[in-house]
Amino acid sequence: MSLIGTLEADVDIAASAQQFFGVMCNAPNQLTTIVPDIVKSCDLLDGLWGALGAITSWTYVLGGVTTTITLVIGAVNPITKSVTYGLIEGDLKSQFSTFAVQMDATQKIGGCTVHLAITYVKLTQDVSNPQALLDLGVQVIKGLGAYLAQA
Repeated sequence: MSLIGTLEADVDIAASAQQFFGVMCNAPNQLTTIVPDIVKSCDLLDGLWGALGAITSWTYVLGGVTTTITLVIGAVNPITKSVTYGLIEGDLKSQFSTFAVQMDATQKIGGCTVHLAITYVKLTQDVSNPQALLDLGVQVIKGLGAYLAQA
């Protein structure tokens, strides 16, 4: 069993790639009202929303457990509608030395496809693959897509 891995999912939503990218990159704090059962808080700690190097603190619920993490925007591309968040501190640091979440939104007729990729390095073989976190990310994307499609 490898310590290094990537989990991926493609999610089709009715919202445009620009709408999705607009929230996930520039206004992720809106997720607290869009998917409040999952995202409890998202606060900007340093930098500007959506800017490379911006640091945000997230509190979310996974399997009934509330978790807090601090993420930094490691890559952002408004042309390709792509944003990558990297873990810098929080509860996941006890399991992963590296943890990054990349989202790419590709426009299509009647919405977009969001490619979600989680790249990680586990600290030990005993750490499970973060499938539950990928599934949670898919739930957030679907919830955001439904919200934006109604707006």
